[in-house]
Amino acid sequence: MNKSGFRFAVAATLTLVVAGCTAIPTPEAPPPAPRPVAPAPTPAPPPAPTAGWEDRAVDRGAWRYDAGSRSAAFIATGSANPLLSMTCDGGSIRMTSSLSGNVSLRTSAGTDQIRFDGGSANLANRDPRLDRIAFSRGRFALETPGGALTLPVQSEIGRVIEDCR
Repeated sequence: MNKSGFRFAVAATLTLVVAGCTAIPTPEAPPPAPRPVAPAPTPAPPPAPTAGWEDRAVDRGAWRYDAGSRSAAFIATGSANPLLSMTCDGGSIRMTSSLSGNVSLRTSAGTDQIRFDGGSANLANRDPRLDRIAFSRGRFALETPGGALTLPVQSEIGRVIEDCR
């Protein structure tokens, strides 16, 4: 046998010896049986959300602006009479509607009260409630125990307010 063959034989033998020296795994104890788990109680269904004023349908109609009288009126579809009008009257804005008594004004900024006497309410031209109406997100509502108006916010409202300032 030549030298390279001898070296190969020795290397192969040593490889087999090293491979045979691996540890033999001992079997582990079986894991304990899992305890039975009671099924979680089914949670009660969440209460049905109550439709807030933000979710109500907006009254159908359109705002009309009249520069001569410095007024804006919301006219319901199919009607000639406005549901709400806002008119600059000196240093205030007169809101006219069929509403009466204490009326809740709901805007995206919160809830306020407006007192309608004889179908109208006067707000000073710098009253923050006017800005809350003009800048409400898409709609505002006027509510009484007898009914509610949910109206869209459009540029005509802001024009009347600015005309009066």
